[in-house]
Amino acid sequence: MKYKIITFLVIFLIFLKPGFAQNPASVPVNHPVYNYFDRMETLGHLTRLLDGVRPYSRSKVANALKELSKKRTDLTAIDVRKLDEFLLDFRFELSQDKKHALIPENQNWYSTLASLKNLQKDFSRALDQYFPEEENHLFIWEDSTNNFYLDYEQVFTMDIRSDKLSRNANEQSYMARGTLNNDFAYQVKVSLQGVRGDDGYRESDPIIKSGFSQESEDGDVVFTDRTGGELAWHTKYMDVHFAHQEISWGHGESGKLILSNFPEQYPYFQVSREWSWGKFTAMHGKLQSFQSDTLADETRIFPDKWVAAHRLEIAPFSNFTFGINEVFIYGNRYADWAYLIPFNFYRAVQHKLRDRDNATISLDFEYIPINRLKFYTTIFLDEMKFEKLGTNWWGNKHAIQSGLHIADPFGLSNTELRAEYSAIMPWVYTHKFKINRYESDSRSLGHWAGPNSEVIYLALQKDFHARLKGGIQFLQYKKGANTDSVNVGGNLLTGRNILGAGQEEPKETRNFLEGNLTTERRTKLYLQYEIFNDLYLSASYIWINTKDKIEEKSLNEIHLGFLFNY
Repeated sequence: MKYKIITFLVIFLIFLKPGFAQNPASVPVNHPVYNYFDRMETLGHLTRLLDGVRPYSRSKVANALKELSKKRTDLTAIDVRKLDEFLLDFRFELSQDKKHALIPENQNWYSTLASLKNLQKDFSRALDQYFPEEENHLFIWEDSTNNFYLDYEQVFTMDIRSDKLSRNANEQSYMARGTLNNDFAYQVKVSLQGVRGDDGYRESDPIIKSGFSQESEDGDVVFTDRTGGELAWHTKYMDVHFAHQEISWGHGESGKLILSNFPEQYPYFQVSREWSWGKFTAMHGKLQSFQSDTLADETRIFPDKWVAAHRLEIAPFSNFTFGINEVFIYGNRYADWAYLIPFNFYRAVQHKLRDRDNATISLDFEYIPINRLKFYTTIFLDEMKFEKLGTNWWGNKHAIQSGLHIADPFGLSNTELRAEYSAIMPWVYTHKFKINRYESDSRSLGHWAGPNSEVIYLALQKDFHARLKGGIQFLQYKKGANTDSVNVGGNLLTGRNILGAGQEEPKETRNFLEGNLTTERRTKLYLQYEIFNDLYLSASYIWINTKDKIEEKSLNEIHLGFLFNY
């Protein structure tokens, strides 16, 4: 069956005809251009951005930058400087007749490592802090509509807590990307990570996630690695992606209810089509499941697990956008043909397949009533009966997130204020079948907080300079965990059908934040400075207060970070 599916996809791609030149390569979801566009949208400088699915293509980013460049006189001086920097970073997509500034007139490539002279010149250039300046590359090749770039990224972080725990992380990444005829794009990224520090604290470092890891022989270091990449093709009818990278669907800064980059990245096949007032996206991905068995020869068995999702996003007005999403989880079989058809109504498909899968539907919207003010909401429905709505029936497995974003509040230029509230009811993301849980490798596909939780988030950020920003964040996280005796719906990995020690049958009702309640409050002060082009220093001080029914404790944490991309 899987070979038939691969053959179908190959034939499908062969018969697609390329349209006008567009670079479909994805821009990583953590790229600073996303925060910049979010601000520009709230200010009213970008309309119908259709930003519910990330990553964007490089061409989508370039087109938005082109629109902003027409409104330079409406932007603050800092916003203009950032715009000029992004315009250079996406120069090839905007103006292919302009070569990279470092490429000599008589050739089509340049490399810092090609000669000692180049190395000395580039080192001196970095110290001069030219602004604006195009992003750095170890190797550059550009020829008409074709290009190739080789990059290196180095990350160092250090965390020190007031209870004497500490950790430091080191991550090296090697990246290559390019285009052929400007319609076909490819990229690959390989990363190596190592975390030293106190046992337990180092394993919680965010760079580890839930992927493969192993300890050094002396037990002082945890090592892990990660790889990903993408093949992307722009055609007259749609964009096609076969990728292994982080994605996110929906809105929210403190977490996303629909699909987030909280789990380890997973491979997926995606088709999408965007027009002036709408966008359709369909995705089918392979998730990491649990170990179900071990054979006599010690071969470990992991059943197949899949995610099928599609989203229709429409902007009927320039200041209002809404999205409709279906995300289904299924497994213990090969990829199902019915879920591979982008326009199929998945809920009807699931009925035909005898109700074996985890069905979710979600709605979201963004509304900008006046420039500088944006409201957004996501409603996630994991189970629903109309006659039970408004009751405490256990099957009301719903989640809601609402937020507002204010740009330049109280007349403070280059400042942003954000407030968010998220409530995730008991048993959301769980399922009676283990294979259908809304997770990959035990990490939620949606919001990191998981079921039976509440998150309040406030943030104030100020750009003091195009290279320097700082702010304060407050986050309150409440979690109602299962008790030893009762399953109250507080564990992502425990479906309602799994009983606690004191239960004879599953609960028929749900009570929000029932169980062993833990409240954690985090207040964070931070600064980030781009000291040279693509070289960032960051620092933060975090106050942490945690309280449960037994004790209350307070901690302080200092974080230092270094990021260099070349």
